[in-house]
Amino acid sequence: MHRTALLFAAIVFVLVGAASFFASSTAVDYLESETETTIHTALKAAGQDWAMVRTSGLEVRLTGVAPNESERLRTLEILGKLLDPTRIENNTSVVKATDLQAPRFSLEVLRNDQRVSLIGLVPSDTGRRPILRRLSEMKIAPDVTDMLETADYPVPDGWDDALSFALQSLGKMPRSKISVTPDVIKITAVTDSIAEQTELVDTLNRAKPDGIILVLDISAPRQVISPFRFRMTINDGTVALTSCSADTKFTRDRILRGVATAGHTGPADCQIGLGVPTPDWADAIVLATVALSGLGEGTVTFTDSDISLIAGDSVTQGTYDTIVARLENNLPDLFSLLAVLPPKPLVEGGESSVEAPEFTATKSPEGLIQLQGRLPDDLIKTSVGSFAGALFGHDVVFNQTRVTDDLPEGWPVRVLAALESLSHLRYGLVVVSPSQISVSGVSAEETVQDTITSLLTTKVGAKGDYRLNVRFDPALVPVTVTVSAENCETRIAAILDGEQIAFAPSSSDIQPSSQSVMTAIADVLRDCSDFEFVIEGHTDSQGGEDMNKNLSQARAESVLGALLSRRVLTSGIIAVGYGEEQPIADNETEDGRADNRRITFRLVTEDPPNE
Repeated sequence: MHRTALLFAAIVFVLVGAASFFASSTAVDYLESETETTIHTALKAAGQDWAMVRTSGLEVRLTGVAPNESERLRTLEILGKLLDPTRIENNTSVVKATDLQAPRFSLEVLRNDQRVSLIGLVPSDTGRRPILRRLSEMKIAPDVTDMLETADYPVPDGWDDALSFALQSLGKMPRSKISVTPDVIKITAVTDSIAEQTELVDTLNRAKPDGIILVLDISAPRQVISPFRFRMTINDGTVALTSCSADTKFTRDRILRGVATAGHTGPADCQIGLGVPTPDWADAIVLATVALSGLGEGTVTFTDSDISLIAGDSVTQGTYDTIVARLENNLPDLFSLLAVLPPKPLVEGGESSVEAPEFTATKSPEGLIQLQGRLPDDLIKTSVGSFAGALFGHDVVFNQTRVTDDLPEGWPVRVLAALESLSHLRYGLVVVSPSQISVSGVSAEETVQDTITSLLTTKVGAKGDYRLNVRFDPALVPVTVTVSAENCETRIAAILDGEQIAFAPSSSDIQPSSQSVMTAIADVLRDCSDFEFVIEGHTDSQGGEDMNKNLSQARAESVLGALLSRRVLTSGIIAVGYGEEQPIADNETEDGRADNRRITFRLVTEDPPNE
């Protein structure tokens, strides 16, 4: 019995000891865990993520590499407030100064008509304030977006010169991007013309600081030329180039070489732009200049793919037939040639034949009017030119008549009647001689024969000798389109659905690629001049609300100006900018923002818009 009691007491003692040991171990683990959690929370709140803490009983071990000595001391100070400093075992270190690398300073400047944006990392010594002050003094944009960061490191060699050159260059380029580093400057910009592009490149290269690499990407969008034109004359041995268009520098140089070969001397140039009617433009012009040079006298005119070749008075029939036949056979496809040799009737006079006086007027398929021949005095010459200008347009009439005093009575009346007859033809020729008036050509009027006969009979008299060789071409009759307000709006919407009017970024300048869209809309609005429209400008939601509204207003007004330049009656059209107020797609996606940047035409119904 005594032994059993002793055994029981021993077992109880062991169990109590084990329970006590387990309870104390659990308490220590809990204390260590809570201590670590408390310390980590405090360090994280203070931004000291570099420090690592481990607890072992009452001891706290601190390890890690501090960015600098002050941060290390700050961490120790935080721990000292949480527990007894004697419990802290400090095993931290500090980053060596030799391990720190100076940052790569860079600046990117973006400029458009409304805003200048600054992005990059710059030295603290030449930080944002001097840059912003310089831009403020330049007054090149109403808004400046500052997204600069600064770093307290020594200013690298070349940085000040590069920064000064970049800001100075920015004032010369309204649409540009400049990237600046201490040793390289990259400039991307758009100019309005090739001449401006050349001048800007020369200016930037001359002003570039020594030791800095300058990379330039300066572009000059070519303008749209419509129609493409070329006109050259040979008169009394003198070659004159009065109009010339080309699509590239290579084409221009080739055309000018052909003109020089024909005998042209002195300065000459071609306007370079978009819109060439065919890649064979230069080939056709060179062939035509060779033909005109072979004739020795006359005029050749190109209007897109229509060619008018008018031989001079001295050209013989045999020479004319040979050269024109060669030109017609060699011309590239798509070109249409109208060649005219004014007739030379003779009046028998004894033993010799004398050239009879005559007046000729030609109308080419593109609508150009050539007046040649004889008139009695300068006053009549001026009057005939004015009458032709009233009939056909002053900018398409070329008066090359000469004054003589040996013309028959009633000559001016016959000339004016012939010009009025020519106005009923789409293209053709009238010749006035002492014995008759001859009219030949093609018309879009079904009754053209009767109309011209009646006109000449009334103007000149029933005894006049008229020779008519005119015909009606049904293909020239314009297709009648029913014009209604809704039809006009639908036609414009269909054009814009196919291709929107594009503008330069953050600008109201219409892109050259959209000039054909503007021309198509102008053609519709000429048929719809009885109706009123609102040109609505819209933007996406990027940028400030006021800026977007101003930009949309400017773009709508730019479209209105483009219509006015195309001779559209704009008294019933107004321009209104709505900015980002009326989105039609999600501004959170690029496709949605592209859809929201748009121009629309809204028909004004019974109630005029409040705008």
